[in-house]
Amino acid sequence: MRQHPIPQDITNYKFHLIGNMTLKQFAELAVATVICFIIYKTNLIGFIKWPLIFLTAGLGAMIAFVPIEERPMDHWIKTFFKNIYNPTKFFWRKTNKIPDFFNYQVNSTQADFYAPNVNLNPARKKRVLEYITSIPNQQQTDDFDQEEELKITQLINQFNEIEVKESDIEIEKPTINRPSLQTRVRKLQSPQVIINQQEHVPNQIFGVVVDKAGLAVAEALIEIKDSNNQSQRIIKSDFNGNFITSKPLIDGIYTITIDKDGIQYPITTVKLDGQILQPLVITPQTLVD
Repeated sequence: MRQHPIPQDITNYKFHLIGNMTLKQFAELAVATVICFIIYKTNLIGFIKWPLIFLTAGLGAMIAFVPIEERPMDHWIKTFFKNIYNPTKFFWRKTNKIPDFFNYQVNSTQADFYAPNVNLNPARKKRVLEYITSIPNQQQTDDFDQEEELKITQLINQFNEIEVKESDIEIEKPTINRPSLQTRVRKLQSPQVIINQQEHVPNQIFGVVVDKAGLAVAEALIEIKDSNNQSQRIIKSDFNGNFITSKPLIDGIYTITIDKDGIQYPITTVKLDGQILQPLVITPQTLVD
């Protein structure tokens, strides 16, 4: 079966001036000819003038007679410049629009149709209510419907609540029964009694650090050095001012220095010879102002 081309332009009839040349094509050729004549009359040198004339004449003929994808070339030229100068970015701006069902208004005809004049006296209301309650409810509701009905009921109950002013509410303040607390002072043992109650081993240095008033000094830094001035132990006094070396030292002569902010202590020298050392009570020398 022979195929025939489908007509592309059946609604827009174009007047043909000479043969198949339309009036638009004739005007495009005429414009190109005028431009070529203007270029010819200029004082341009030959190797610039004649290429421009041929280029203009050829472009006019292509615009008039050479289509690209069944569209004339002038259409593509206009589309090219239109796309260049048109914006390439578009911004969406949200506009607040009230839904149509909020703007719905009932006219007089609809009001008369949906709300006719009926007798709504108490006796008629009672009969209507009895009739509605007498109708058996055979509709089965699922969990979703029950949840929706519960939400609707809660919403209706909020409108039925009675507004209570703050001035009408009497707030009963609870009585708080606080226990009677008494301060109990525990008498601390003296540092000398505490260190005497501890068990010690030979060559173990221990004692207590006190201030001028005889009170225990906590967190005092105690450094023990041997005869070569090499540090052997660095310990801190506890809350009661007591200090003790965890392991015994070897026999020899040791010096003990105490470092405590605001208090200056003298250097104490002890000699270890394998015997249990007597507890040391280190008192300050002078206060640092």
